[in-house]
Amino acid sequence: MSPKILVIQHNLDDHLNELALPLIEAGLQIDSWDVENSPAPTDISGYDGIVSLGALAGVLEESENAWMSVERKMFEQALELEIPLLGICFGSQLLASAAGAEVYKVATPEVGWTKVDMSAGAAGSAAADPIMAALGDNPDVFHFHYDSFTIPENFELFGVTGDIPQAFKVGKRAWGMQFHIEVGLAAMHSWFATYARAFEKEGISVESQKAASAANYKAYLERSHAVGKAFAAEVTDFAASK
Repeated sequence: MSPKILVIQHNLDDHLNELALPLIEAGLQIDSWDVENSPAPTDISGYDGIVSLGALAGVLEESENAWMSVERKMFEQALELEIPLLGICFGSQLLASAAGAEVYKVATPEVGWTKVDMSAGAAGSAAADPIMAALGDNPDVFHFHYDSFTIPENFELFGVTGDIPQAFKVGKRAWGMQFHIEVGLAAMHSWFATYARAFEKEGISVESQKAASAANYKAYLERSHAVGKAFAAEVTDFAASK
């Protein structure tokens, strides 16, 4: 039987995007939970991996979103069972919170392209981690978030922008990325149209972001596929060990 993963989708305009191809090519079976439109799985122990995507809602709004406490319990169970978990943007923030971090609003939201400093951990630590190594050295990444979080003792921090954590690991098989490693060129342009006012509010030119996307998208696509391939390998290994 093929390894099976659960993909948690919070909004219709943020889905697996470019991560879908490497996961499918690795032979994984994908189940999706749309938190607003479908019932939550009752038991995650039958899954060999979880991918949690971005969300318009934030962790600080958990009391207003009934699905969030359900997802939090899934994360806690995944950490306990060491099920491979990849949290992206909101998914990374909820993972951090489930592991004991305090989530808070950042003074300056990160919207659009920034560069991540991958030297936050011990020398060579990112290169030694199968998922983080796929990001490469100090990558240009695409952001869209207003929240961040503190760093609990059980974190392994790999990447930052200033004092904002960007790439980390919790326990044996749970990884978080604050940036949207899944988003490809088509989705970026869709967001430029849908969320133009959000860029403008932060004093960021949409046209400059379009130019950055044109310059960076090929390398970013390769990076996304590398992360997906690496995560699929972790899922496959976990499934084989059961």
